[in-house]
Formats: sequence, structure tokens, C-alpha cells
Amino acid sequence: MKKIATLATAAVMLAGVGTYAFAQAPTTPPAAQDQAQQARPRLSQDDFNRLVDARVAAIKAGLKLTGDQEKLWGPVESAIRNAANQRYTRMTQFRETREQRRSADFMQRLEQRTTMRTERAQASTAVATALRPLWDTFSDDQKRVAPRLLREAVNDGIGMHERRGRGGRDGHRGRHAEMRHHGPQQ
Repeated sequence: MKKIATLATAAVMLAGVGTYAFAQAPTTPPAAQDQAQQARPRLSQDDFNRLVDARVAAIKAGLKLTGDQEKLWGPVESAIRNAANQRYTRMTQFRETREQRRSADFMQRLEQRTTMRTERAQASTAVATALRPLWDTFSDDQKRVAPRLLREAVNDGIGMHERRGRGGRDGHRGRHAEMRHHGPQQ
């Protein structure tokens, strides 16, 4: 019995040390982080298009469209591709104007942010408008799967860092809002 207690104590101590060591993330100086980001290769327009092609194919395959639904797919695919192209253009412009944005005053940044959000809203509206006729023909199974498949297209490809905002609160609310509207994720 004493051996078991000794082994259990040793295991707990080792697990604690291992967890502590694991929790200590190595710190990278900000300058090194900037260099690492700059060293990462940027997506070319061709690379981006290939990713969009793969996403569109995955959405279509996941929806398992019927013959009648296939006829309604064209406008949806075009809207998704247009939104993706607009996103690529915004990303490119964003990179090119980085220094200009850093020197902008509050009002200039507010106007830029408003313009970006308006453009995103327009792209999202175009996808929603194109999707509505197809959505109305979906089975319950397709309606259950579609939000997960279309999330990136509907959110205009917004990455997690953009969705969460600086404090991470928006992403948290977004997950709960999704659960209210679509049920719990399975």
C-alpha cells in the first residue's frame, strides 16, 4: 500500500512539473515576431484562386445538390467568388497602405473602417441574395449542414483575429449567437 501511495505521489508531482513546463511558452521578442511575419510568403492571386476553387468545390460537394438545385447554384458560386476576389483586393490594399494607416488620425481610421465594413456588408448581401432561391429548396439536412459549409463565404472570409476584435469578446458572443440561431454544434 505504501508503494502505491509513493508512486501516486511521484506521478502527481511529475505531472505538475510537466504541466508547469508546458505552460511556460517561450517568449519571442516583438522584433523577431515582425521578422517572422515578413518572412512568411504571401499568397499570390493564383494561390488565392486555388483556395477559393477548393472552398467552392467543398461547399457544393457538402450540400449534395439535386438536379433542380444545380440550376440555382451558378449565381451562388459567382457571388462567393466575387466576395473572395474583393477580399483579396482588400488584403492587398491593406498591406500596401500599412504605413499610411499607422500615421492616420482617429477620424481617418474611423472612415477607413467604415468603408471596409460597408464593402463587407455589400459582399455579404450579394451572397445572401444569390443564396435565397437555393436555400428555399434545401432539405432539412441541407439546411443543417449549409451554415457550417458557407460560414467563410457568408462572413466574407473574415479570419478569427478579425472576428474576435482586440479583446476576443465579439467571437465569444458570435459563438453563442450561432447556437441560438442554429442550435448547438455537433
